[in-house]
Amino acid sequence: MRHVPGIGLVAARWLPGLLLVVALWGGPVAAQDATPDRGLAAIASLAGCYLVDYSYTETEALRAGYVRDARVYDVNRDKSVKEWIVADRLSPRRVLLHRVLFATDLGGALRPGSEIRHQTEDWEYGAAYLYDFVAPSRWEPRDLRGASGQWTRKVTNLDAGLRYQCAAPWRADTAYPEWSCANYAPIPGRETRDMGRRDYDALERATRVVAYGGSWLERQENVKVVHRDGVRQPLAREQGKNWYVRLPAAECAGAAAFADRRRAVWDVLREAWDAVLDGRGPFVERAATGQPPRFGRIWALEDEFLGRDLAEPAARGELRARILAIIDEYRAR
Repeated sequence: MRHVPGIGLVAARWLPGLLLVVALWGGPVAAQDATPDRGLAAIASLAGCYLVDYSYTETEALRAGYVRDARVYDVNRDKSVKEWIVADRLSPRRVLLHRVLFATDLGGALRPGSEIRHQTEDWEYGAAYLYDFVAPSRWEPRDLRGASGQWTRKVTNLDAGLRYQCAAPWRADTAYPEWSCANYAPIPGRETRDMGRRDYDALERATRVVAYGGSWLERQENVKVVHRDGVRQPLAREQGKNWYVRLPAAECAGAAAFADRRRAVWDVLREAWDAVLDGRGPFVERAATGQPPRFGRIWALEDEFLGRDLAEPAARGELRARILAIIDEYRAR
């Protein structure tokens, strides 16, 4: 099974001619783009091969007795983390960014087995609803009809399941396209996996994405939250950034091949999740006793179906049914 080396890995395919960056949180009220055009161009520009610098640190303790964690999360301290990002135009108003993450040593050699499908960003203009994270393992649908000019950004986990969503416009009055939004979200994997944190449960996220052309930036100002027994308590304030520096596509050739082999499976996976997250009711996860994490089951299924002709209805239907069965095993009713 593929491992997760310090930080997730993501797959992408470059769409030529569109270069942009992700912006910072704050500032005056944004002028909204009344059409999807600027957002479409900005999102498409995020595709390509990147060196990724994830850096986070706590800046302030917010709970009596809590001592600020002085560690800095620095993903490139002893390696280089890169992403290959593929843009799929699903409709005139929806773009999916597949992200394949991998690591190289400081000499540039690939760390074997480090390629993974990291997260997916599912961007939709004028979406009818989104799913708000409201408590650990629970998301509630929210009606967006009546809102205008908004792009909903859905960030998924390692098996394309929910992490968090937020809706806001891409600004129309800035030199570089930028998108800012605040939402509630689960504790990040970087915290549980790499920093060993188990003392909090969620983040109040404030995110600003800016697309610059040769690079893009996602800056965050977050509050770590203890959410237990229905009560939220702030623990600490955190600042950080994800900085994407464009590299020659050849540096992501292995990740591109990894993505190409799996794209047909990922298409079926996305269709299965679209059917589950239909906006008609909450989605609640549960731990399946004696089972590996859900993403591990999905990854194993992905490996099983590699090379099969998923244009053939029987194979496609079998894969979709088995994905839905796994999702159902890890879902509370």
